[in-house]
Parts: sequence; C-alpha cells; structure tokens
Amino acid sequence: MDGLPLQAFTVAVIALLGGFYLLRSRTASRARRPPGPLGLPLLGNVLQAPAKPVFLIGDIRLAKEILEKRSTKFSSRPTIPYLHYHVDPAQVYWAFNKQNETYFIGRKLTTGLMAAVRAGETEPLQQFEALLNVNHLLDDGGKDWYHHIDRVSASMVLAAGFGLHCPTGQEPDLKEVIACTAEFVTLSSPSGSIMNVLPFLDMIPGPMPWRKRAQTYRKREDALYDRLITRAVSGDASGMNTWAAALAREDKPEGDQRRLMNVFTTYLCRPRSRMHVTAGAMHTFILACILYPEWIPHAQREIDAVVGQDRLPSFKDRPHLPFVEAIVRETLRWRPAVRIGGPRQSIADDVVEYEGREYFIPEGSIIIAVTWPVLSSCHVLLHPLTLFM
Repeated sequence: MDGLPLQAFTVAVIALLGGFYLLRSRTASRARRPPGPLGLPLLGNVLQAPAKPVFLIGDIRLAKEILEKRSTKFSSRPTIPYLHYHVDPAQVYWAFNKQNETYFIGRKLTTGLMAAVRAGETEPLQQFEALLNVNHLLDDGGKDWYHHIDRVSASMVLAAGFGLHCPTGQEPDLKEVIACTAEFVTLSSPSGSIMNVLPFLDMIPGPMPWRKRAQTYRKREDALYDRLITRAVSGDASGMNTWAAALAREDKPEGDQRRLMNVFTTYLCRPRSRMHVTAGAMHTFILACILYPEWIPHAQREIDAVVGQDRLPSFKDRPHLPFVEAIVRETLRWRPAVRIGGPRQSIADDVVEYEGREYFIPEGSIIIAVTWPVLSSCHVLLHPLTLFM
C-alpha cells in the first residue's frame, strides 16, 4: 500500500511528459521545426535555454523577412518582471516594447528625429566634434586616444539630445548619464533581480532589497533627466534645436512628450547602442589599422586627391571617396559592435520559408538576430534559423 502513492505519482509524471511531447509534436506538424542543439528526451533544451522557444536568425534574408516585413508580429519585447513592476512601474520604457498608443507615438517621434539626422541636420555638429577630437589627439600625441573616441561619440549624442556639449569627457552630467544608463541595463536584464527567476518572491511585503534598489534608481534617473530637459527647454540650451525640445513641444498632435526623452536617450547611450556602437566602430577601425596597415597609404592618397591638404574632409566629399567608404563599411561588417541583436517576441503564430522549407514560429517565441553571421554570411557555427526548444 505504501508504494501506491509513489506509483500514482510516477504515472502522473509520465502522463504529463507524454502530453507535453504530443503537444510539441502537434505544433511541429504544422511546419518543419528549425534545427537546433540536441536536447534531452522529452525535455528538449529546457535545461539549456528559457522555457519559451528561442529562434536565432543568422541570415540577412530571413532577418529582413521576419523583423522588417513581418514587424507587426515580431516587434514586441519579452516581459522582464523586475523592469515591468519595479524599475519602470509607470510603463514609460515598457511603452516602447508593447504595441499600444504610447508605443506608436514614440515610434512616430523617433522616426521624425532620425529622418532629420539622415537629412543632414546634425552634420555641422558632427564636423565640429570631429575637429575638436583631432585637436585633442594632436595635443597629447594620441596617448589618450581611447578616451577621446569615447568622448566624441558621447558628446555628439548629448549635444543633439539636450544641447549638452562635453569638450573634455569629464563633465558631471555626462558621467551621470553613463552611470544611469549602465544601471538601467543591469536592472532590466534577465539576471538583474532574483524575482525575474522566482517572481513569486515579489509576494513578500515590505521594503525588500530589489524594491529599494529600483526606488533609488528611479529617483536618481528622474533628477538627472529633469535637469537635462529643463536645460534644453528653458535653460542654457533653450535656443537650440535639440531632440528634447522637439519632444517637449506642445503645438503638435502628440503634445508634450518629454517623458519619453529619458527612454530615447537611454536607448541612444546605453551599452551596445548608438553612443557605444559609434565608439566601438572607431576602436575597431584602429585595430584594423594596426593589423592591416598596407591599405592606409591608398586611403591617404584618395583623401589627398579629393580633399587636398589645406582643409578637412566634409560630408560633401563622401560620394567622391569610394575607397574610404569601403573602409567604413568593411569596419562595420568585419567586427560589428553589436554581436547579437536585442530579443523580440512574437505576438502570433507564423510560418517562414527558407530554401523551399517552411518553419513554424509559435506565438510567444523569442526571436534574436545574431549580427555577426548575418553580416558575414557565415553559417559554419549557426544555421540560418536555429531553435532552442
């Protein structure tokens, strides 16, 4: 009799595992499942990856098809409980991850700002910062080149965003922006809090450590962006055409959206984003110069022939510098600063086709474009569509 409960439990477990296997088989029958690492019988890869299916994209055609043409199904982001309930309880950052009204407002405003960048409105600022950077490099003989590269990329972003010029790279507000964005990335990562792994712990009342840390961060961030936006709207930079001023305008259909400015700047300044991607690309360029110096004279001759020796290059010279343009593009392709893209989550079932085969992507799946193989078209280590299940 004592063995009956154990036997019943064993039968129940086998039945549950069998049901799970049948469910997966039924899902797979709709379309072929992409290849992936071998998992355990019945359990699959649940001990190697999150419970939800994770698809890694390593092909440029698939990336465009899934992330661009089918963006309505694959533009959401996975839910991170700690970010959702504590770091961002007002849902300001979360609005950029879920397709609601604020999401579409943010996308529209961001698209408008980036259109102005592509139209060349920030080119004078970039030329000024580049000239200042050349002076810094000449002044110290290039000894602190790493810091100068970080400074110029940060100053361009913050000057365009808030009118905050950073000529030395030691400005207190610049340091605070970098510190806040680094803290945000830490707190919003899946490993940022134990409650992301054990969400039921949030049922414990009182001032728990994860709550106090999130509250401290929010106060620090609010103080920083209130100061920066005030500077851009009514302070020293109020006469400049900054991104903060554009978001704070009241004479447009969206009204005053300054609350989204910290989101916009965080995504520009956080590691692996605009500021750090620019600096990382320039670091990679220096590495390429060290490893392959033989192409430098060719580039110098082209610049001398087009620009001459009595002025600096400008954006107008770019169409006439094909070899330099190729260097820029190869630098970005050779060692992309972002080796793996940010995770996205599907909001509906879908089927994609690759080389005549159909692959099923269920609702709720995590989609990640792996930048390096996408740019190099090298699938030795990664199939164009790889599944962790």
